[in-house]
Amino acid sequence: MSAAGFDLYVPGDSWLHRVDARVKLAFVLGALALLLVWSNLPLFVLALGLTHLALVSAGVPGTRLARVWRTLAPFLLLIVLLWPLFNRGGTPVLLEAGPLRITGRALLAGVGAALRIAALSFVFVLWLSTTDQRQIVRGFVRLGLPFGLGMALTIGLRFIPTFAGVFQTVSDAQQARGLVLSGGVLRRARAMIPILIAALVTVLRLSEQLGWTLEARAFGAPVPRTTLHDLAMRPVDWLLLVLVVGSAGVLLWLSLAIGLGRGLLWPVV
Repeated sequence: MSAAGFDLYVPGDSWLHRVDARVKLAFVLGALALLLVWSNLPLFVLALGLTHLALVSAGVPGTRLARVWRTLAPFLLLIVLLWPLFNRGGTPVLLEAGPLRITGRALLAGVGAALRIAALSFVFVLWLSTTDQRQIVRGFVRLGLPFGLGMALTIGLRFIPTFAGVFQTVSDAQQARGLVLSGGVLRRARAMIPILIAALVTVLRLSEQLGWTLEARAFGAPVPRTTLHDLAMRPVDWLLLVLVVGSAGVLLWLSLAIGLGRGLLWPVV
């Protein structure tokens, strides 16, 4: 599979694609703050449902969403399984054998932690699926970030799908030559080492070529910089910005003042 197959951005002309990149950045920051403060399972499920609804309305294919879930699933399952082993407080006690003590509250807390990670991940998926990387850079630059840092950010974002594509290509090639990736965890980990090394070497070569290309195009030259498509806030963008900032501010205040979203199963503790 090519690197483009791993690129989260989905070209389109939906309402989310047309929203200014700075408004979407404000939404991401507000959502991150709320999801980090909250501990409530129903609110995490609601956040996941709303992000999926927004992604579908923006024309993001279900195969992309399924791929994200397949990537997250092992980590989420690991969190749910390990969390009760380190947090042994609460009731009721579901299992107790020697030092092992698993409680229902600890298990729910593990599920909540997994749902929080999933919700945070899909907030970023929503952002990166509907915002072109050039718009992200221009948004940061318009907010005062130096262009060099903005370019470094977009290159880093671009190399995530590039590395994933290279890793998949190398893995397919090695398996075609007889490499076995099945078996126990240790055996699979040892088999992954040569694939990882080959993928890293390939990506380092690509980054070197990218550096030569930027240098050939006089990147960093002290001249006024222009852009073909500059960002411009529309009235609807200003309205959305007010709604996003206002809603996030009110919800954060309610969370800190009266405990909204701080309980595991109920919105208010």
